[in-house]
Amino acid sequence: MAQPPLQTAARPRADPEMARVIASAADQVRRCYRAPRVGRAGGSIVTTLRVNYAPDGTLAELPRLLGQRGVTEANAYVAQQLAEAATLAIIRCAPISLPPERYSNGWDSFDLTFSPKAVA
Repeated sequence: MAQPPLQTAARPRADPEMARVIASAADQVRRCYRAPRVGRAGGSIVTTLRVNYAPDGTLAELPRLLGQRGVTEANAYVAQQLAEAATLAIIRCAPISLPPERYSNGWDSFDLTFSPKAVA
């Protein structure tokens, strides 16, 4: 499986500039993703993690798994591997580079969704 498209999710952002800032974070994390060898089994699993950053772009805490969609009895055995790969991508890419002036009530905490079928 190649790098999954990554998107921001869960909490809507009314501010278009903030949406661009968070999309930049997703782009940075995407480059650090290393897909586990799970074959087609993981193709329908969508993983969402909550990330919390400090103003300097370092992680304020470890990413938290919010959930996974598309997990079935047939592919459940790879769900944990995909969650770990997503978590490691976030850790590997820290610190991220985002504008410090947009930190408060902006990119300090948001959700990233890893999805092999999402449209980038």
